Amino acid sequence: MKKILTYIFILISSNVLACGGGFWEGMSFYNLFKQTNISAEAFYPFLRNEYSTFYGEDFYGQQKEIIYPKGNINLWLEILSDWDRKDIERAVYDFDNFDWSERNSEIEKQVKTYLDFANLCSQSFSYRNRINTWNYDEVLEQKTADGSALLARANVLVNKETNQQLRMRYYYQIIRIMHYSKDWDEAINFYESKIENQFPKNEMYYYILDQVAGCYYSLNDFDKAAYLFTKVLNKSWDRKKSAFISYNFCTYKNAEGRSFFTGKEDEKDLLLITSLRNFSDEISNLNKFISLDANDERVELLFMRALSNVEREIWPKYIGVRNKSLPSYENNTTYQHLLKIAEQQAINSLVQNKEFWKIISSYLSFIKQDIELAKDKLTQVNAFPEQKKNLSMVYEVFAWKELTPENENHLVKILNQNPEVNDWRYEQKNDWRHLILDKVAHTYYINKEIAKAFLVHNPIENIKRINSLELLDALEKLYNKTDKSGYEKDLLKHKANSSLSVVDYINKQKGVYYLYQKDPGTALEFLAKTQSGDQTIIPASIFSNNIKECFECEVDSVMSDEVYKADVFAFISDSFTLKDLARNLVELEKLTEDEKQWKAKLANYLLANYYYNISNTGYYRGIINNRGNCCDYNYINYSFYNYYEKKVSEEIIAKKAGYNLSDISNYGKKYFHLSTTAMQYYQNVLSLSSDKELNARCLYLMAKCELNVYYNEGCKDTFTTKISSYREITLPKYKSFKVLKEDYTETKFYEMIIKECSYFKMYSSHD
Repeated sequence: MKKILTYIFILISSNVLACGGGFWEGMSFYNLFKQTNISAEAFYPFLRNEYSTFYGEDFYGQQKEIIYPKGNINLWLEILSDWDRKDIERAVYDFDNFDWSERNSEIEKQVKTYLDFANLCSQSFSYRNRINTWNYDEVLEQKTADGSALLARANVLVNKETNQQLRMRYYYQIIRIMHYSKDWDEAINFYESKIENQFPKNEMYYYILDQVAGCYYSLNDFDKAAYLFTKVLNKSWDRKKSAFISYNFCTYKNAEGRSFFTGKEDEKDLLLITSLRNFSDEISNLNKFISLDANDERVELLFMRALSNVEREIWPKYIGVRNKSLPSYENNTTYQHLLKIAEQQAINSLVQNKEFWKIISSYLSFIKQDIELAKDKLTQVNAFPEQKKNLSMVYEVFAWKELTPENENHLVKILNQNPEVNDWRYEQKNDWRHLILDKVAHTYYINKEIAKAFLVHNPIENIKRINSLELLDALEKLYNKTDKSGYEKDLLKHKANSSLSVVDYINKQKGVYYLYQKDPGTALEFLAKTQSGDQTIIPASIFSNNIKECFECEVDSVMSDEVYKADVFAFISDSFTLKDLARNLVELEKLTEDEKQWKAKLANYLLANYYYNISNTGYYRGIINNRGNCCDYNYINYSFYNYYEKKVSEEIIAKKAGYNLSDISNYGKKYFHLSTTAMQYYQNVLSLSSDKELNARCLYLMAKCELNVYYNEGCKDTFTTKISSYREITLPKYKSFKVLKEDYTETKFYEMIIKECSYFKMYSSHD
């Protein structure tokens, strides 16, 4: 058929694609059994691919590496038997740059003459490769090539040619010239009179048949075209992909070629192409094919496609804390039918490639979780050494109910076999090792070894996003263990870029944990234990407050309040470490009990500012854990929207929920009720203060705390107001705004804030 652009497959609907899935599907499951274990290499393009039509192509439909047409090269080797394969590839596909100076035998001269002519033909029809369309009918409407001169020369050359294969190749060029010149009837007649029953049905024969099928399509004989395309797909090596695409165009014309199919071979050919076009009835089609010919290598192809579909459901990646397991059966029973087929094929006297079916049978027994039987079957396999080795290691790990020190030491050997990169944990190529890690992490998890369950997938630094004291205690216990196994030592090396030692990092995070628990005294105990230095630097303005809401603004343009600079707070440096922060908080707590009321008032004020600033709507919300303050979605769950995830890592770990802890850092706690604590300290200020300006400011800051609670918990007492002609906003009915409006209208702060704060302005106008 006409040469169709590579991207033409985009036209094919999802139910007829040669492969399935989308771009991300390739990242979502473990492909444990190598698809290319099938014996029919020519059918590799029809193995399951993740994001393009054919196996081995990238997202844009291009081959991932240069692969010269193997069928054509193999045919050339029959007449150039003393040539190196690479030389044939260069001579055929880079003819103009090939050195023929020492190729002077008679057959080499004949080959050169032919290739020179073939190259001329390709150049004459090169315009077809530049047609930017996905519509085959538009290809037909392009200019008709003037093939008369080419045909005349071809007839002269073929009449001189004595080599049968070269004559056949000239006939291919003649058919191609007629086809592209739109002399379709003439091309068909030439094929029937000169080629059809007079030459062997080798690769060149199917090159010709592909062109003839295209002529039938152009003559609107779609049924005959479809029939011939099935022959090309099933028998050719090089033309399978184009024939498959062309066959699909025939089906758009309601033609499948069924009226021409007779006998078992035709039935198998039709069964294959219909199976490739549709993923339904996989088991039924397999059984039909086996009943026709159990030894046909295409049975392996169809079986492998069905097995790949099973793997997509059985071995999901990234389970983490979801309620799934490995294997993940859910409603999938296909693997049971495939196991039955594999076992029958392995003992079928008609089947020659029994090793394939033996190893498949072993693998499916493993999927069924009959691991001892899977192991026994695997010992009987005498082929596929790499696949056999990998499966044996996976079987071993999945058989472990717990990980003893002996198991862990064995695991180190398994995981360190031929590492492809320095840290392959983050590489997705090594599916069998990642599958092992998922299972290992799960085994630790169900045995309540949460430190090791965590470290299988996470560097130690990820604990800063989790806020689980239980996990921190478990990590400390593991670190202090004196008789660590080889794998335990390996896990504790799993660090990112922190300069702190493991024990110092754990103590730091315990300190952070207690800071979020509003317990600076206990936080100081742990932070004081760190030996290698704390790199977290905190500015004194964490005790300030802001009127202007702007996370991306520089601190000096936001934090304008400077009460923290008063002499009474001289112990607060311009900047300090977490340890110093804890000390400052302890000192401020002491001052709240000072007999001098003004000191107690201002200490409460600074503590209120601090707790609001580190809340998830505060300007310094990420600083305690060395994070920036962008963006809201990193800090707020917006619980009043139902679609947001509400699981929290601390609770997940406490309940041992999910399969493993691979994604536990995605469920870090975002809300610590810090604004509620801030609200209480501001309330303390009001109860101690007669300064109306300070009180007015506190009331405004308390309204910010109310808004924080609303974002995190929601509330029923709200009002809705327009912020533009196109948009409305719902806000809480601020109790603090109410007091500010009713009792502090005489203050300078009120005059300023009614102009500066749109929320307060909207509240005032609404109420």
